[in-house]
Amino acid sequence: MGKKAATSKVIHRLFTALEDNDTFVRLKACRALGQIGEKAAVSEAINRLLTALKGNDSDIRSAACEALGQIGERAATSEVIHQLISALGDNDTNVKLSARRALSQIGEKAATSEVIHRLISALGDDDTNVRSSACEALGQTDEKVTTSEVIHRLLTALEDNDSDVRWSACIALGHMGEKAATSEAIHRLLTVLEDNNTLVRWSACEALGKMGEKAATNEVIHRLLTSLKDNDSDVRFSACGALGQMGEKAATSEVIHRLLSVLEDNDNDVRLSACVILGQMGEKAATNEVIHQLISALRNSDWYLKMAAYTAIDCLINLLLLGTKKAQIDTVSTIIMKIKIKIRQKWFYAFGNKKNVIYYFNQRVGEIGEGGTNVPELAVQM
Repeated sequence: MGKKAATSKVIHRLFTALEDNDTFVRLKACRALGQIGEKAAVSEAINRLLTALKGNDSDIRSAACEALGQIGERAATSEVIHQLISALGDNDTNVKLSARRALSQIGEKAATSEVIHRLISALGDDDTNVRSSACEALGQTDEKVTTSEVIHRLLTALEDNDSDVRWSACIALGHMGEKAATSEAIHRLLTVLEDNNTLVRWSACEALGKMGEKAATNEVIHRLLTSLKDNDSDVRFSACGALGQMGEKAATSEVIHRLLSVLEDNDNDVRLSACVILGQMGEKAATNEVIHQLISALRNSDWYLKMAAYTAIDCLINLLLLGTKKAQIDTVSTIIMKIKIKIRQKWFYAFGNKKNVIYYFNQRVGEIGEGGTNVPELAVQM
């Protein structure tokens, strides 16, 4: 049932169905009201769903939460927020998950001061599920309500005894991005990089990366480099990504050198991430050493890793050719001749309108071998 079917008559039929003796009928009614969404957001509909939320059947309670979340902003009353927060402590896992999703949906659409106040209060709840879900919901709220108080309370949550709460706080700060990139937030996240929980360390790297150049201090970069040696591959992967999001400030010789080391990592996803980041590092990464290491990565059996290496080499060689200086072309010619001919064709074709490059390439290709195949011939073969 969609929104077009949401006549007042249909909605009132669904109200009646919510009181049916058959559990399946009540379940369908809850779901239908959720699908109708805001059209069903009359006070009576919300009250009926709140009643269903207090029922004995866990499937009905879960469906009521989902429906309230789908209704969205118009369901963001004090009573709804209170009941959903209470549902976070439900004995049934599905009910707790549905309540968590509903709070995130409502928080995203209706970041009123009352909703924020309720969620901030929930950060001090005795139940870890409630605290964790409150963090998540705060992370989904509109940027306009990313206040110093919200950030401060999330930073306090980074010290929670429960790892799920710390993880959720990191995720929330990451969603807030540059808005949350205060010196205090950055300092707290650096501390969390040493957390004993893998998910927390991973999410701290993610949060620092999403704060972008505002978080790109020497200390942050140094600590992320340390995280590249973490025992967990997900943390190493996240640290690579974070360095890539910090722009030119992270494109130092030390970072590039460490990323080259990561190309030898025992995890394919981590190596792939290092390839991508090196390709984005700009001119500082366009060196013989970097490109040769990326060429070595082409020997890997993983197709996605090879494509990442191809793309990175492509980016760096194009940067070298921008100046079309003899020394640069000489370097590129030597490098390209070490790569399979089909890959070379793509690059040679792109250089076709640079006559000085073509001439010099033809000379160098002839010197290096492969029968002196020239650029126009390679282009025609494509």
